[in-house]
Amino acid sequence: MRIVVVGGTGLIGSKVVRRLGEHGLEGVVASLDTGVNTLTGEGLADAVARAAVVDEAELAQRKHLRVSRNS
Repeated sequence: MRIVVVGGTGLIGSKVVRRLGEHGLEGVVASLDTGVNTLTGEGLADAVARAAVVDEAELAQRKHLRVSRNS
């Protein structure tokens, strides 16, 4: 199964991609480093083509940091 992880090079996203691989799933990184810009949409259509699931880890990282700082 192909699962695209937006923000897949970040702290949380990279762990998600690694764990997907450990379970025999295809984790595909979608980030600025791989030519995907979620603000402009550049490269996004190609990144999610043939994907069964799209996971958004980019905002999860921001929310995690915000909660950690406020604790």
